[in-house]
Amino acid sequence: MAVIDDDDDVGDVLGGLLETMGYQVETYRSGMDFLSDAQMDRLACLIVDQNMPRMTGLEMIERLSDRGLNIPSLLITGIHDAEVERKAASLGVMTVLEKPMSHHELLRFISVTVG
Repeated sequence: MAVIDDDDDVGDVLGGLLETMGYQVETYRSGMDFLSDAQMDRLACLIVDQNMPRMTGLEMIERLSDRGLNIPSLLITGIHDAEVERKAASLGVMTVLEKPMSHHELLRFISVTVG
């Protein structure tokens, strides 16, 4: 799985939490880094921040979709926005969570998605 978040602290905390749960996690600081460096065939799911510079989380997910890649995704955002939720649903994003989110919500998404 991959965590894509421009906030070093958030990326490190989420990555560390998931690794302690036994998951193999790759972290990226931008959608551009993820799209250029990730090995897509190894990823069971994505945890993506919406508000990143240069490319939003939804723009990144849309680029994946344009490539024919539909990796189960959870979008995290600091601001509730009905338009973001609508766009996320249209792109097949499984869940949108607001920061700060509970670890239980995150782990529920992971357990349903990855098993």
